Amino acid sequence: MSRKRTIWHVDAFTATPLEGNPAAVVEGEGLSSETMQRIALNQRLSETVFLLPPEDVTHSARIRIFTPATELPFAGHPTIAASHILATEMHVAPADNRLLLETGAGVIPVELGTDGDGANRYTMTQVAPQFRESDFDIATLAASVGLQPRDIVRAEYVSTGIFWLIAEVTSLEAMMRVKPDMMALMQVPQGLSIFCLGARSPDASVHVRSFAPAAGIAEDPVTGSSNGCIAAVIAKHGLLPEREQRIEYVAEQGIEMGQPGRVFVSVARQDGAMSVRIGGHAVTVLAGSLILPA
Repeated sequence: MSRKRTIWHVDAFTATPLEGNPAAVVEGEGLSSETMQRIALNQRLSETVFLLPPEDVTHSARIRIFTPATELPFAGHPTIAASHILATEMHVAPADNRLLLETGAGVIPVELGTDGDGANRYTMTQVAPQFRESDFDIATLAASVGLQPRDIVRAEYVSTGIFWLIAEVTSLEAMMRVKPDMMALMQVPQGLSIFCLGARSPDASVHVRSFAPAAGIAEDPVTGSSNGCIAAVIAKHGLLPEREQRIEYVAEQGIEMGQPGRVFVSVARQDGAMSVRIGGHAVTVLAGSLILPA
């Protein structure tokens, strides 16, 4: 005999099917950690997220997130995908128009809203930023993405739920010259996300690429966690204009992979603390049954 679980594929950070970043969303109650990891490996997507009953009944759900190689305490686009399925397929009633999701990084609130054209938008408040100095020299990082040391402005570790090594690239022209060396990038276990000010699309202000081959993800199309970390770097160093103690912008990512997406970013400051909010659209592109061995 076999067991069945409902599975959805959701394209996150886009309202257009077959763009953005796909995540598998699976009804996970009763599944072991080993089975979850095998499902994530089988799906071959950057992340698979499992929906579970919350430990606190006042919360909306508990989620566990797996790459093909490992479990993550938090990731952005599967959080958006899970929120989309909870709201549209499982009809979980949000309190005050927001979901409260239990993750390995803590409880993540996700606000539900719509754009002017009626597209659903999900906006998560990520964990307060943490910063650490990079243990890689600029020349090594530059070489790992096919650039020269002069093409990298700065690099540091940042977490808004999970640590990434974040590097600022000097220009969009330099970003267009990036040629990632996956063997070299394997030496960055947290993953490397690079960004520049400026974008190819007129509605965006920042261009992003994210690499995590050590976690089984060569390049991630559109990355909510690393965009949160980049937002913290932009706010920390005052790289974009701030109005009323808030920076707001749109980031583009996934263009080089043929999976373009948009990330709506907001960083607020109050009493020296940062609050990072990352938002995006989502669209369901597949729904069915996952057949598991008995």
